[in-house]
Amino acid sequence: MIRLLAAIQVMTGHLIGHLQLNIPEIIKTAIFYYNGVPVFFALSGYLIWGSIERSSSAKEFYTKRFLRIYPELWVAVIVELIAMIILYDGIEWRSFLLFGLGQSTVFQFWTPTSLRGYGVGAPNGALWTTGIIVQFYVVSYPFKKYLMQKNRKLGMWIIGFAASIMISWLGDYVTGFTGINILGKLFGQTIFRYFWIFHIGMFIADYSAMVLPVIKRSWWALWIAGILFYLTSFDVNSGYYLLWSIMLVSGAIGFAFRFPQFAIPVDISYGLFLYHMTVVNVFVNFNIIGNWIYALIICIISAAFAWISSITVGKYSYGLKDRLLEKKSQ
Repeated sequence: MIRLLAAIQVMTGHLIGHLQLNIPEIIKTAIFYYNGVPVFFALSGYLIWGSIERSSSAKEFYTKRFLRIYPELWVAVIVELIAMIILYDGIEWRSFLLFGLGQSTVFQFWTPTSLRGYGVGAPNGALWTTGIIVQFYVVSYPFKKYLMQKNRKLGMWIIGFAASIMISWLGDYVTGFTGINILGKLFGQTIFRYFWIFHIGMFIADYSAMVLPVIKRSWWALWIAGILFYLTSFDVNSGYYLLWSIMLVSGAIGFAFRFPQFAIPVDISYGLFLYHMTVVNVFVNFNIIGNWIYALIICIISAAFAWISSITVGKYSYGLKDRLLEKKSQ
């Protein structure tokens, strides 16, 4: 449920901005408080920690991660490219093909100048987090197996957390100090800027027996504290705001374990993340903006694409993963 709420928040934020929707300030505050990106990152840290434990080898772990991300992503990119070919007459084919390659790998943040005239100017800007997630998958296995598992002490977690925050803050400071905009953008596409958020999820997973009972009981208090940090801006910015993010993601994970009955049978959160900006760009391309009715239609279309993706490509990927692992065990 919390992953779906995070995907809905990301989509809603994009709808408000790109469709130029009017919304009461108090509602906007509530929507943007529950920031979907740090929730996704921390939840990935939590879930991956257990996935590594259940994997018999690095090859098995990376195979599972690849099948989780890329089959659905590739289909979504094909849909996105087809929509642009049909609707946009400013395509320069060499850069278009390079753009498609970037969207299909880990360079989703790059959009060539020739495509800036389509829709909102970024055909699927929501995909920028894909490269960060993939980088985390790459480093998480050795991080757990060769560092934390051999040094499983609370002090190591505290040192690691402090170091990751410092690296994020210093990276922002140095790139900002140089005044070279491209350096800041490139640093913002590395795991170094956000590793501390994944670190929160991994810590909760590793110390679940101690931490989960606390955050299950006090999820609401954590969110209240997070709201106070959000409203007062009494915080430190390291990629995302530190205290706000800690309270937000801890409360979110606590909420999920406190209310397991809210789990949904078909998780469309990844599909919603993949498709909503493709649909938004179609509407913006035709200047169909400025009305919440349009936003509702976009939500319905995006949810339909996400559901179809989950029960077809997503289901096939999970089945393929199980068959590969079963074959390996024989």
